[in-house]
Amino acid sequence: MSPQIHSQVLIKNFLTVFLPLSALVGVVIGTIYYQQVRKIVSRVSPETLTTKLNRFLSQLLLLYAGLIGLIGIGSWLLARASVNRQMVQLELRQSEVQLRELVEREKILKTRLSSQIRNSLDLNTILSTVVVEVRELLQIDRCQFFWCHQEDESTSFELSQQACAPDLTEPLGCSPIQNVEALSEAVMQGNLLCFDDISTDSWLDFKSRNLLVTLGFKSLLTVSIQTQSDRLGVIVCEHSRELRPWSDDEVEIIRGVADQLAIAIDQAQLYNQSRAATATATTQAEQLNQVLHNLKETQSQLIQTEKMSSLGQLVAGVAHEINNPVNFIYGNLTHVNEYMLGLLKLVELYQKTNASPTHEIQVHIEAIDLDFMIEDLPKILTSMEMGANRIREIVLSLRNFSRLDEADMKPVNIHEGIDSTLLILQNRFKQTSGNTAIEILKEYGDIPLVECYAGQLNQVFMNLIGNAIDALDSYNSKRTLEEIEAKPSQIVIRTELRNLDRITVQIADNGPGMTEVIKQRLFDPFFTTKAAGKGTGLGLAISAQIVTEKHNGAIWCISEPGQGAEFWVEIPINQSSKLGTASTATLSRI
Repeated sequence: MSPQIHSQVLIKNFLTVFLPLSALVGVVIGTIYYQQVRKIVSRVSPETLTTKLNRFLSQLLLLYAGLIGLIGIGSWLLARASVNRQMVQLELRQSEVQLRELVEREKILKTRLSSQIRNSLDLNTILSTVVVEVRELLQIDRCQFFWCHQEDESTSFELSQQACAPDLTEPLGCSPIQNVEALSEAVMQGNLLCFDDISTDSWLDFKSRNLLVTLGFKSLLTVSIQTQSDRLGVIVCEHSRELRPWSDDEVEIIRGVADQLAIAIDQAQLYNQSRAATATATTQAEQLNQVLHNLKETQSQLIQTEKMSSLGQLVAGVAHEINNPVNFIYGNLTHVNEYMLGLLKLVELYQKTNASPTHEIQVHIEAIDLDFMIEDLPKILTSMEMGANRIREIVLSLRNFSRLDEADMKPVNIHEGIDSTLLILQNRFKQTSGNTAIEILKEYGDIPLVECYAGQLNQVFMNLIGNAIDALDSYNSKRTLEEIEAKPSQIVIRTELRNLDRITVQIADNGPGMTEVIKQRLFDPFFTTKAAGKGTGLGLAISAQIVTEKHNGAIWCISEPGQGAEFWVEIPINQSSKLGTASTATLSRI
């Protein structure tokens, strides 16, 4: 209650008692005076009457004044007592309200703290919630939480979380515990410290009191928090604008919060330890899986490489063995042709000189059909020469494809490698009883020699063109003859020079295309869309490795369902000028 209201209530209560009593006394005195006058008038003379009446009136006035004074004092005392009783009742009600609010806020604080522990188990979140809720619960200027670190003989306090009143823009200079040895020792011992007025508290020495007052502290409450995991913290409640008496209820609340916070810290620490252990185990498992995956991939690639190496050696061996007799045959065909022409000339001369052959010669001429032989023999030799030349070309293509004699990187004509691959796969382009013919369109650009591993790059072309053939064969098996005639199968191979420092090879088919999901996994090892036994899923993975790792290039696919597929291989002309990004990619058709 304010002083002004207190005075108003006091005066009101005084007048409430004083006015009725003073009026009653006036009525009594008037009645007495009237009765006495009647008695005097009936017994004395008029001269004596005046004297006696005046004396009696004076006595009555004195009596009235005394009674009024007594009544005033009594009324004042009664008014004060009434006001004091009202103030005590008001303060009691306010105290009850404050206590109920304090208890309610304590319940809310514990509920929120428990909720934070259950929801997050994050230590910083829990500590932040505690300092904010404690400051609002106790209506104080500042609440802080410090971690206590003790190393050897030195003790330090690390501020973890704090909450300040909105109008306190400037934080205090430093922690009171860090600067006052007595406070620091008490915290280390786990004591609760409560200072209603730091400037007059006898527990602190003169130097400590002056230091705390200089730092801006007026009231202080600290409670230590000792966890089962031997971590020590402290909650510091500060008031710097005015004195703040700490009630027993508030102290008990802080004790309860400290006990609950100690449990929360232990739980959060256990949770963090379990998370760290889980993360470590997960990381180790992922590393182990990656190692196993790499081992499996390396093993498969070694097997594939060994197969290709064996195939290359076989091809090179077969080509070498075939090449010798073919060269012998091809080289002797010229002489055979000359000999044949000489013999035919000789036969012609014999016919001219011997116009009448014997019967035996005539029978033999008819038996061997000499005229037809003379006409057909040059054609046979020409066909034999063409066949031998064809065999030589095939052998040359096999050797060019295997490139076993060129293990080092060297400038190579890319077009020759593509042509060799097409020659080897030529039988798959032809129309058979089970497959439709595939048209090959070559759109070669003017490109220079490219520094590369020719055999490995030819393997890439073989994989890409072979996959295109497989896709078209599978696509045609699902189409009618009319649909195939309306849209014949084609594979277009383009080469071009880009930016004067690299070349691109594009191998496109007009097959069924592929979905985005398939595109994203095209270059993954062991991924294949072919039926079981038809593919290993290593062709594109090895091709990507050859292009990106061996040649510092890039390989990607452009495809959409129903729009065919187009593979791009881009490599630098010289390995000294690497591409900016050497990787695999999947793009959408533009």
